[in-house]
Amino acid sequence: MKIISRLRDNRINAINVLAEMSLSEYSDLVANNLGKNEFQRRRVSSSKTVYSLLKDDMRRGCVIPPLVLALTEAGQGVTGLDDIELEALIINNASRLVILDGLQRTHTIIDLLQEVARVPDNGGEFPEEDTPVRVEIYLGLNRLGILYRMLTLNTGQTPMSLRQQIEMLYLDYQDLDPGIQLVKEADNRMATKLHEYNFKDVVEGFNAYLNRDELPIDRAGLLENIRSLEKLSKENQDSDIFRKYVTTLDRFTSHAVSLAGEAQLSPEQLEDVSPFGRNTAQIFKKPQAMSGLGSALGKLIDRGVLESLDHATRVIPKIHLDDGEDFLLEINRSLTWLKNNTSKIGNAQRTFFTYYFREILNQDTDSYLDMRAAAESALRKYQDQNV
Repeated sequence: MKIISRLRDNRINAINVLAEMSLSEYSDLVANNLGKNEFQRRRVSSSKTVYSLLKDDMRRGCVIPPLVLALTEAGQGVTGLDDIELEALIINNASRLVILDGLQRTHTIIDLLQEVARVPDNGGEFPEEDTPVRVEIYLGLNRLGILYRMLTLNTGQTPMSLRQQIEMLYLDYQDLDPGIQLVKEADNRMATKLHEYNFKDVVEGFNAYLNRDELPIDRAGLLENIRSLEKLSKENQDSDIFRKYVTTLDRFTSHAVSLAGEAQLSPEQLEDVSPFGRNTAQIFKKPQAMSGLGSALGKLIDRGVLESLDHATRVIPKIHLDDGEDFLLEINRSLTWLKNNTSKIGNAQRTFFTYYFREILNQDTDSYLDMRAAAESALRKYQDQNV
């Protein structure tokens, strides 16, 4: 290993060390750490052809883009170390290294070295000891720093999905009430039970709460959201707002499902509407409803209608419903109108649900605490404001 340079990254409060090493040195450094980064995607099997080409290129001595690692809790005092001491620090703490960018390339490097090792005499075809690779190593990153740098580095051949990026960002915020479960993309299943929710959908709702805006989060907004999380972690350590939002969501959904009972749209009713949800759980466990709830809660708190999320959870049990089937028909009629009369249907649905929850949770409206009436008045509000 040869230390080339070191720079301070003031955005994430860490030291960036650029080192040059052979492929075998790099493999020895990280081979046992491939699964240690909980944020990192696992090996991507669908890209075998791409990485097979990369392997052939490396045999010919191509220069690959720098690999990026992080070593947490090792940033203090680094500036006073000489190159030999800094190299020793990195090697001695190799078990704590995580890969920020280049996991698939790392797998390819290890595969290539294993293939070479199986051929004792490669005839000089691949002198790996002379094949250098550049490695950037961030020293002293905290959890949010790792997330931020990973998201800004995510420009490789197989980018993470936005859903996985969002899950990564909120991974620490899962201290939920007993019985509530968030299903992640890596679980390879959908949230089908009553108290289960898709993690990414819940986070969209929470983002709507933070920003008082029901429109979906995008990649730029995701990076900006790190600032919100930094503020939460510093100023709200005794108030887990994410948990309280999820609890409010679960209380409403559970109560609504209980009120509607086994009600479902009948085959005849399905001929009259394009169903957004055939039962109450399907309606309120969709991301449009979660985002509408988050946005509405934030706006009602800002206006002083609700004191807090805890206040909302105390109001929810008072919500009533006389006829579950009638409610399903009414809300699906409203959502069918949106489908037939708006161009950006998903955004229109989110705005509709924002009106819906503002109607049902605001004591100054005629639809206060009335599930069916709120569905009808929410559409009127949408039409008045947007048509």
